[in-house]
Amino acid sequence: MQGENVDEARGGRGEKPFKRFEIPKPVAVGDEVEVTIESVGGQGDGIAKVSGFVVFVKGAKKDEHIKIKITDLKRTYALGEKVGEASAAPLAAAEPAGEPESAGAGVAESEEGAAAEEEDDGAG
Repeated sequence: MQGENVDEARGGRGEKPFKRFEIPKPVAVGDEVEVTIESVGGQGDGIAKVSGFVVFVKGAKKDEHIKIKITDLKRTYALGEKVGEASAAPLAAAEPAGEPESAGAGVAESEEGAAAEEEDDGAG
């Protein structure tokens, strides 16, 4: 058995022992989806992901939140074209990275109050 040809061991058909299964794709040709462009590829296409599936968008810029239409579907990626602006910015982009301004103002007021208390303690 050790010296047998691998094709003969599989019944002589020359097939692979396991068939590659196609993973279901989260998009189909013609779908319109809203995406945020995460980066830009070497040829200038925007790169977005839909449920982890890579979509290349011609002419899109990084951090753009747009609506795209899927024009072609490959085994590991899709191609899309920009059809318009997205209806609303994603929450992460809409809120500032730091604390809200009102929280910062409250901190400043409490610091002023603490300074006033320290002055009163020293006067007695």
